[in-house]
Amino acid sequence: MNNEEKILQLLEAQQEELRKINDRLEKLEEHAEVTRAGVNSLLDWAEECGNVIKFPLPKVK
Repeated sequence: MNNEEKILQLLEAQQEELRKINDRLEKLEEHAEVTRAGVNSLLDWAEECGNVIKFPLPKVK
């Protein structure tokens, strides 16, 4: 095996690793979108509850 073949093998291995990393990043992006949507829904719900339910505070003298 000459130097060019070794270099090509290394480049192919690096490309494969980059593909794996890219796949993982895409999955993370998808999960982040789902999480963001869930958090936004919870924030909206909490805001609505805060507007509907009022807890009277006792008067402090």
